Amino acid sequence: MSVLIPADGQQLLTDTRFGTLSTIRHSDGLISSNPVGFVWDGESLRISTLKSRVKYSNLKADPRVTFCVVSTLDIMDYIEIRGLATLEDDLDRSFFRRQFARGSFGSEPPPDLDPPGSERVIITIHAQQISCPKLYDGKFRKK
Repeated sequence: MSVLIPADGQQLLTDTRFGTLSTIRHSDGLISSNPVGFVWDGESLRISTLKSRVKYSNLKADPRVTFCVVSTLDIMDYIEIRGLATLEDDLDRSFFRRQFARGSFGSEPPPDLDPPGSERVIITIHAQQISCPKLYDGKFRKK
């Protein structure tokens, strides 16, 4: 069962374009973390990836995931979401195009960005635990 993301965390997900996705490596059980773009639509947190990426293989073997977003204005303001991921095909790459445009890269990804014949999937994170502290009362906030 997913838990609700608090208002402060929702605002951080709305205002921020990139986060860190951590998965459990299927090859050795160690943690693997990668910077990723994402889309938060007020209800779902989703990430595009290629089936050829290690994060996809990791999630196929073990759906446990952690996702962390740090504020660009205050490094002590962050949200960490721990939960399970589900995977679904993005056959027409429409979700990928949406994520790409949101990441401030432009409206459309270059047609040769992905290797020929590559397949994209959508990772949806289902939150089970949320940590969204406000540390040090804004003392590290950029002025």
